[in-house]
Amino acid sequence: MKEPTIAECLKKAGLILNGQAAREEVSDWACEYVAADDPAVEDETVWEMLVYLSGFDLKDSPDAYLHTLEE
Repeated sequence: MKEPTIAECLKKAGLILNGQAAREEVSDWACEYVAADDPAVEDETVWEMLVYLSGFDLKDSPDAYLHTLEE
């Protein structure tokens, strides 16, 4: 698995903001890296963005996401 770039992470976040991708879809993509046994991510900024995106589909109630789009 190739290490993602910050540009790819920002593009995925933009897809959520523009309604072109579901939160769950982007979260699943990020989780592939975050949950890997030996993550192939050396860039700390990319890693932090992946961790953030991997939790973007978390809900704090049945009808509301923990993270708002403004965040």
